Parts: sequence; C-alpha cells; structure tokens
Amino acid sequence: MVRSLIVIAMLLVVPVASSAQDATLTGTVKDTSGGGLPGVTVTALHEATGNTFVAVTDNVGAFRLPVRTGSYRLTVELAGFATIVRSVNLLLGQIAAIDLQLSPSTVQESVTVTGEAPLIDTQSSVLAGNIDPKQMQELPINGRNWMDLAMLAPGSRQNQSSGVPLLRQGYSQINIDGQQVTNNYIGIGDDQPRFSRDSIAEFEFVANRFDASQGRSAGVQVNAVTK
Repeated sequence: MVRSLIVIAMLLVVPVASSAQDATLTGTVKDTSGGGLPGVTVTALHEATGNTFVAVTDNVGAFRLPVRTGSYRLTVELAGFATIVRSVNLLLGQIAAIDLQLSPSTVQESVTVTGEAPLIDTQSSVLAGNIDPKQMQELPINGRNWMDLAMLAPGSRQNQSSGVPLLRQGYSQINIDGQQVTNNYIGIGDDQPRFSRDSIAEFEFVANRFDASQGRSAGVQVNAVTK
C-alpha cells in the first residue's frame, strides 16, 4: 500500500510533456461539387529534417494531423484526382485550418499552391502570441535574455526586473521542449533556470485561456522549443 502511494506521488510530481509543444494541421478535402472526399492521403514533409507525417481523410473528408513546428510541404492526393502540393509554415501551438478542393483528372498532373497569405487560427480562443525563429535570431536584446521578447506578445506585461514575466509563485510557468522547468519554490529574487538565447529556437507566450494540458499555473504560460 505504501509503495503504491509513493509511485502515485511521483507521477503527480513529475510534469508530463505537453502537446502545446506541437502544432496541428486540420481541415477538409472536397471535390468540385463541394462534397467531402474520404480516403484522401495527406502527407506533410518537414523540410528541415525530411520527416513525414501522414493522415487519411475520414468519411466526410476531414483530417487532423499533429506535427512539430517548422516549414512543411503538404501533398494531398487521391487516385483519379489532380494532386495538390502546398507549402505551410507552422509556429509553436498553432492550429492551421486548411480546406482544399481536388479536381478530377484523366492525366497525371499536380497543382502547386505558393505565395498565399499567412493562415489565421480560427480554431482556438487562446490569447497568445508567437516569437518566431526569425525574431529570435535577428531582434536585439539588452542582456541577451530571450524572455524579454515575450513583451511582443499580446497580453504580456512586466513591471519588474526579472527573467520571468509576471514573476509570482504559481503565477507563471515556463515549459522547455514540453518539460516544466519553472521553480515554484522561489524566495527573494529570480532564481529560475537560465537558458541561452542561442539555444532557443522559438517560443509561444500564452496570456489567457490555455487548455488543461498546460495547467499548473494561475497566470501565463511560456512554451519554448530548443534548437
């Protein structure tokens, strides 16, 4: 009995990797008449690593594909229809809704979509902002504290000199690669874990309405991924 209680306590103490470190591709594939197409293969190729993520549309033509952040080459194909190739760039925590239409084809052909406007996340009510890899690389920071860039995100404010926005016990949480690193037992001053700006690829600042997978905080969340 005692051993079981110890195991349960350890599971509660150790934070679980959060899905907030990922991005999601979702949408529907339809034919020219507006009907959903089942059985369409949706393949997302991560251009930086060559890794592929594959989903197949359901009976109403819908698909959902959890992926990692980065630039993707999206290929949508079904026998008897022209293949569509589309480029998509996904930031941390983004849910990209993509609706596509396939046209019947009697010959081997493909349609490549480029130069589109950035996708707008209409799938979530979370108040958040992303600091993308280009901003991390190019924006100047006094003291090279990457957390200072959180001030660019909506809902962010900081009234004190510290490495953590809104520094109060239990009021903010920092996750690195899905692992909680915030020290909730702080004393006077800021003794949070330090990470070099050069080690952080990008991050997401969530000011409000984060989901249950990002618990353990009464205030803000910072989800970062390393290079």
